[in-house]
Amino acid sequence: MTPTASAMLRVGENDLDGVRVVVERKRVRRVNIRIGRDGVVALSLPKWGCSLAYAEDFLRSKWGWVERTRAEMASRPPPEPEATEMEALELKGLIAELHGLWTARLGEAGVGWSMRRLRSIWGSCRIRRRHVVYSLGLARKARELVEYVVVHELTHLRVANHGPDFQRLMDARLPGWRMLRRRLNRGQ
Repeated sequence: MTPTASAMLRVGENDLDGVRVVVERKRVRRVNIRIGRDGVVALSLPKWGCSLAYAEDFLRSKWGWVERTRAEMASRPPPEPEATEMEALELKGLIAELHGLWTARLGEAGVGWSMRRLRSIWGSCRIRRRHVVYSLGLARKARELVEYVVVHELTHLRVANHGPDFQRLMDARLPGWRMLRRRLNRGQ
């Protein structure tokens, strides 16, 4: 259902059919819609050349997507709290052990690694630099889930994407990895 046509957006906070919409003028080229974890809709408009009426029409045309996305975000588990300093130290030791074990096992010498707060991924492999970044979000995860992430990221040194070749290599390296991936993404 699209919001009622009588509402007229203004810069600042708005209420469209019970949905909080925050409108800002920014240095952007086109109208952007973002939805926060709290369900608030943020609408960014170019500073010049975009009327509020146009922005409202645009938002109304995308209202189905807005509602679906808000519902999906509401069903997601809340983000885990930041790792404590002690948990980060324990994770660092575990990753050092697993990263060393798997780089040796896979014959991948000279692969560096670091840990950072990553918002939406468990790890990232910089293939050319031969460097893996692991998420601090792994701090409260079981050892076998951290091991899955280590193997997953190191496998990207051989296959950059997640296609059939990557999956075959993961099957050979870590049988049962699909179940581990499901557990990790379910928040277990």
